[in-house]
Amino acid sequence: SLLFTACGNSSKSAPQPYRPLNLSHKSESFKQGAHDGCVTAAETYKKNHELFNNDFDYNEGWWAGRRNCEGQSYAEY
Repeated sequence: SLLFTACGNSSKSAPQPYRPLNLSHKSESFKQGAHDGCVTAAETYKKNHELFNNDFDYNEGWWAGRRNCEGQSYAEY
């Protein structure tokens, strides 16, 4: 049997307030991913597909940056 919990919720959660990511102790790859994800969320799509598909830290950083910066302009990052 299949379970689709994410699809069943029609209510949107309130946007989270912007707060800078804590990048201390993060790899350079994570930091680059976070930067690219934030740029994507704030203004222009930016992703290194090679790293996104093959580098866990870049991938995690990209998603963290995108989630963190949604609704922000890049200047605020």
